[in-house]
Amino acid sequence: MSARIFSIFFVLLLAGCAKSVYTDFDQQFPYQEIETYDIAAKSSTSPISLDDSRIERALEREMAIKGIEEARVAPNVTLRYFVQPKTEAVAYGPSFSFGYGTGRFGARYETPVRIEERDYGQLVVEMVDNQSNQVVWRAVSNRKLTDIMTPSSKNEFINEQVKDMFANFPPSNGE
Repeated sequence: MSARIFSIFFVLLLAGCAKSVYTDFDQQFPYQEIETYDIAAKSSTSPISLDDSRIERALEREMAIKGIEEARVAPNVTLRYFVQPKTEAVAYGPSFSFGYGTGRFGARYETPVRIEERDYGQLVVEMVDNQSNQVVWRAVSNRKLTDIMTPSSKNEFINEQVKDMFANFPPSNGE
């Protein structure tokens, strides 16, 4: 019994250690010199979605925490973001099970395999140096943004992911 509880605890501990975001950056860029930013405008033909508004608010909040001010004229960097569409295949079956009851033992095998495709989005944020027009920092969410999430859970998800993305910003060369 204690081995089972230990196993469950160990699996939960490992799951908690998984990184929810991955970042990549230019090690030569002077991040400490960033004073101003702007968020890249979406094309004028497409409306701003609810998720776009949530992401922009989260980015503005994190930049304010970092002491970087928003500037529409001549900012040091531009933040651009997008939700990259992804699809995953989830397989159901075949299954194999054992059973035991009042002196009897049994096994069962079931088929066929059913495959269901699920769509989700992966949040990506990039920082572009406005002098060189090069991406100098990029963060990608490892978690899934889905359409079945409630508005409050989407808001919480986006806030958590953006906060995690900027947790170690500005990056150090040893990161």
